[in-house]
Amino acid sequence: MPNCIVFDFDGVIVDSEPLHFRAFVRVGKPLGFELSWERYLDEFVGYDDRDAFRVMLGHEAGTTSPPEIEARLPQLVQEKAQAFELEVNEGVDAIPGSLQLIEQLAGQIPIAISSGATQLDIRIILAKLGLENVFDATVTADDVQHSKPDPESYAKAVQLLAEKYPDHGISPGTALAIEDTATGIASARAAGLQVLGLTTTGPAELLHEATRVVPNLAGVTFDTLRQWFVD
Repeated sequence: MPNCIVFDFDGVIVDSEPLHFRAFVRVGKPLGFELSWERYLDEFVGYDDRDAFRVMLGHEAGTTSPPEIEARLPQLVQEKAQAFELEVNEGVDAIPGSLQLIEQLAGQIPIAISSGATQLDIRIILAKLGLENVFDATVTADDVQHSKPDPESYAKAVQLLAEKYPDHGISPGTALAIEDTATGIASARAAGLQVLGLTTTGPAELLHEATRVVPNLAGVTFDTLRQWFVD
């Protein structure tokens, strides 16, 4: 039975992938990069903003690009954050059941966020949803050196929870991740977590490494999770 839960953000708490897509399209066009929704779902949905722009500029994700590319990343990430905020201001939808589950878990069990989004992106949406002070720890793209599928983000989230609650016996083996992408699931599994996969972004066959897969969080409760994840 898990004694802490780590949520991915986009596609798990909020349906923000279309907003990220439109923000990337807006910033990518001046670079001469045309991004389709299909390619975004197949490839970019697993990247943090830095890796997304590395690919747009012709380099491989997950590696340090040449200095001239690295030097451009901060400005591009900032432009994307501004474009994303404009999209959020138009409205953002929560994933079915996510807010209800978070509300139920808060105060009962340590909860955290592990996301490839930036701190600013997450802060904007949490404020809009009234969730600014709900999570015990938040790990974003700004807090790690290596983005998912590297395990660093999930490992750090669990470590922060363990440090905040030293008497809970929190470790990767006692933690549950909730994810919606193969990249995120690979990250959580590599960090040693069990994973509940959601088909909010892609089909179930892409989430085969998850411990269990459901459509979304509608009807999922703390009791449900304790029944599903016994060990």
